[in-house]
Amino acid sequence: MLHLKEYLPKLNQGLALDVGTRFGEFAFSLAEVMPEGSRIIGLDSDPRTVEQAREKNGDKGIEFQVGEGAHMEFADGTFEVVALSNTLHHIEDYDAVLREMLRVLRPGGWLVINEMFSDGQNRLQQVHFAQHTLEAKLDMLSGGFQRPTWKKEEILAILSRLPLQEVRTAELLEEPEMDRKLETKNAKLVELVEKKAAGKPEYEVLLEEAQQIQKDCAAYGIQRCTQLLYLGKKE
Repeated sequence: MLHLKEYLPKLNQGLALDVGTRFGEFAFSLAEVMPEGSRIIGLDSDPRTVEQAREKNGDKGIEFQVGEGAHMEFADGTFEVVALSNTLHHIEDYDAVLREMLRVLRPGGWLVINEMFSDGQNRLQQVHFAQHTLEAKLDMLSGGFQRPTWKKEEILAILSRLPLQEVRTAELLEEPEMDRKLETKNAKLVELVEKKAAGKPEYEVLLEEAQQIQKDCAAYGIQRCTQLLYLGKKE
């Protein structure tokens, strides 16, 4: 997906951790860069998601576990690589999670953060940003937590506080297959609003927003927002 081999140096055999893994999308990228014989663990706080991930991808070499990113049951310095992909904006206390990620990362190991950003996107990507923003509103409305997508400099401001060495960044796009998945989600936006907002004061406004996003998708298309890849070595 992200061709991490281009950005990470030669790694030691060992453990890699993907926090907030969902169905292991980014964990598969970690598996591509870790040496043979390494173990890849995908951690997610939702037991139902973990069970679905095991059913869907349990035969692909990823170990899916239930756990909280802010309180992980791993010893200090367990992992060669610890990653968080497109999850930072889902975390209310992201500082606590980032501290915990650094704790379980060994000295000299690599922290990898991948996060889409909102500014500087082309017209097709702006459709994705609007769609993602609507999904965030619906998530919050139904009791979840999700911020709208940050700007690139806002993400850098958060991550630049971390005690990391040899920091490197890159802006990357995902494969076209991910854009096709966005089209599928776009077709269900109105249905999603009806499911999560029907009967609530915000319903009419959110329904109109969903309909406009679908019109924009039909007129311009949709493309996943560019992502900021941020890597640094633990001191």
